[in-house]
Amino acid sequence: MFNRFIKVASDLVTTHDQIRAGFLSIALEKNRVSDPYVKNALAFKTMVQGTNDPEDFLNMPKIRPFLLTASGLSDKAMQHLRDNDQTAAIKELIEKFLKPAGENYVDEVIYRYLLIKGDAVGGVMRNRIGVIGQEKLIRAILSCINVRGINYSWMKNNKQHNWLYGENNDIDIEKEIKALHWMNKNGSRILIFNMKVPVVKKNIDICLFDGKSEEFNRGKIVQKINKAIMFGELKGGIDPAGADEHWKTANTALDRIRESFNKVNHPVMTSFVGAAIENSMAVEIFSQLQNKKLTNAANLTNSNQLTEYCNWLLDI
Repeated sequence: MFNRFIKVASDLVTTHDQIRAGFLSIALEKNRVSDPYVKNALAFKTMVQGTNDPEDFLNMPKIRPFLLTASGLSDKAMQHLRDNDQTAAIKELIEKFLKPAGENYVDEVIYRYLLIKGDAVGGVMRNRIGVIGQEKLIRAILSCINVRGINYSWMKNNKQHNWLYGENNDIDIEKEIKALHWMNKNGSRILIFNMKVPVVKKNIDICLFDGKSEEFNRGKIVQKINKAIMFGELKGGIDPAGADEHWKTANTALDRIRESFNKVNHPVMTSFVGAAIENSMAVEIFSQLQNKKLTNAANLTNSNQLTEYCNWLLDI
């Protein structure tokens, strides 16, 4: 079997409890991301204590960046505005919104600052959801590596491309990993995350190659078709409303991967890992597993399936 914890299509379906846990996890992450802005607001409130009128703000250059944000200007917008333009925006904020707020003018500034920064948090979270899924997968792989006592090395997601020796006290390194290297009975393996593969001409979430650590060669291993072993798509979003669309996107990408490598006479294995899997998706994924179009799959929220998937990844 492709995964001993997937015996029928319904095993792949994300349960209500798993969806709830996923949303709670995202809510906690959103609070973590937004916390600095809340702390900024508290600091601002302390710094303007003793002011009697919002016009006093004009004589306080230290709070100017905060006021500019509250006036609705983004960091990008401020790069294109002169100092007098920025001052005009602050004056408009004072006249139209702070003075009408009366004695609550400080709170009014804070509300507007947090409202503007809310958009920034939303943008960060849209990117973070995919990253959180990748971090969860990497942590699961590392857990299997540590339980099995496999020696491994890892590479940071930076431009240095230095391999670091893996240790058991690897707390939080899943947030920094670009690639992993280990040995199994079949040879030397390099696993790379979110890499553009020239044959496919697209970024692929999970890329497994046959090669020694030095063969990574600043990412050039992706150009060596004969080194390719397996490619997978990862969808970390937990919202059931977008699940079908995410699967369609992933399925199209997986088809493109198979077709691209078949054209160069080097068939590869493919896999799918998703957090939100609905009934119709599960049926299609299970069917592809049965007819071996898809080599393996797992529900990211199911620890049994995820562990089984990671062990398979380490062994192929």
